Amino acid sequence: MRLFFSNRKPADHLEETKESVLWRSFSTIISQVGDFDCFLQESCEIIHDLDSYDLIWLGLWEDEKKILIPRAIASSSPQYDQVPLLSVNNLHSLLTPEREALLKAQPVLASVSQMKKKNREWAELLSQLGLQTVVCFPLVYQQKIYGLINLYSSEEKKFHDNEFSVLAGVADLLAFKIHAHQEESERKRLELEVELQAQKLRKTMEMTIQALAVTIEMRDPYTAGHQRRVAQLASRIAQEMRLEEEQILNVRLAGIIHDIGKIYIPVEILTKPGRLNDYEISMIRSHPRFGFDIIKETDLPKKIGDIIIQHHERMDGSGYPLGLAGEEIHLESRILSVADVVEAMSSHRPYRPALGLEAALEEINQHKEFLFDPDVVDICLDLFAEQKFCWTREETISSLTN
Repeated sequence: MRLFFSNRKPADHLEETKESVLWRSFSTIISQVGDFDCFLQESCEIIHDLDSYDLIWLGLWEDEKKILIPRAIASSSPQYDQVPLLSVNNLHSLLTPEREALLKAQPVLASVSQMKKKNREWAELLSQLGLQTVVCFPLVYQQKIYGLINLYSSEEKKFHDNEFSVLAGVADLLAFKIHAHQEESERKRLELEVELQAQKLRKTMEMTIQALAVTIEMRDPYTAGHQRRVAQLASRIAQEMRLEEEQILNVRLAGIIHDIGKIYIPVEILTKPGRLNDYEISMIRSHPRFGFDIIKETDLPKKIGDIIIQHHERMDGSGYPLGLAGEEIHLESRILSVADVVEAMSSHRPYRPALGLEAALEEINQHKEFLFDPDVVDICLDLFAEQKFCWTREETISSLTN
C-alpha cells in the first residue's frame, strides 16, 4: 500500500551507509513536511526504501480505547494488507511482539518461528504471508508511549548494533514529532474553547445591553434614539482611529446605554421646555454616575461603566461628575463625548428644534483642545466632510451589537 513515492536512490548506489542516509532523511522531513499524516507516511516510506523490510506500519496509541490505531503503512505487496494491524489491544490475552513492545516500552525483535509457542495463530498468519522477522519500536517521549512502528521482513533478519541504534533513534525522533503535534493540537483546541467561551460571554453581554437599552426606550424614546445614533458615530470614529477591536466594541456598547442613568431622572425634567433650575441641573448632571452604578450591578465589564461615567468630562477639567482633565479621561469616553454633542445638537428634542449638523460640527471645532480631544474632533469632522458617515436611523439595537 504505497501512498507516497520517493526519488531517492537505493542505498547501495550511495557512498553513505544506509544508517547515515536514514538519519539524514529523517532530519530533513521532520522540519520540512508540514502535514502530520504525510509525515507519518513518509517516515514509513523512508525506512522501506532504504532497507529490506517487506512491511512497515506505524500506529498511534489511543489511551482511552487502549488500542493501537494504524496511521501509515508501506509495503512491497498487497498481500501484506492481511497482517492484523489492529490486533494490539489490552483486552487481548495473547502476547504478540507489538503488544510486548508497548507493555515493556522497549524494542522487541522476534522470529516468527520462535513466536509459535507464544502465539501460534499470529505466527502462522505471518508465515503464510512469507514473513519471518518482526521488530517493534515503541515511540516513547518523556516516559509516555505515543505509538509503535513495526518492521516486518521476509528474511531471518539480524541487526548489527549501529543499525539497531539508528532505528531506535528514528523511533525517538518520531515520538518527539508526535508529542509536538499532539501538544499543538491540544493548544489549538484550548484556544478554540477559550474563543467559544469568549463569544458566549460577549453574546450574554450584548443581550444585557439590549435589555437595558429597551428599558430606556420604553420610558423615553428620544433618549433611546439618541443613544443608538451616538453609538453609530462613536464606533465609526473609533474604527477610523484604528482602535483595537475590544475598544471599538466597548465604545459601541457604552454608546448604546450611555444615558441609562436618566431612568432615575423624572421625565418632566428631561423634557422640560424652559430653563432648568439649579436642582434640575444637578439631577441631569447626576446621570453619568447613576449609569455607572447601574452597570456596576451587572456582569458587564467595568470598562463600560467607566466610559459612561466619564462621557461628560471635558479636556480642561470643566466637565462632570468627576472633574477629570486631558488623558485622565479614557479615550473611549473622549470619543463618546464628541459623538454625544454632535448628535444632540443635530437632532430634534421635545424642548427645542434641531440646531443642525453644521452648527454641531462648528461647536466641536471651536472647542477642541479646551473641551474636546482634538484628534477625535478632527476625525469626526473628516468623516462628515468626506461623507464617510451618515446615521441610519432605522438601525436596531441588535444590529449595533453584532
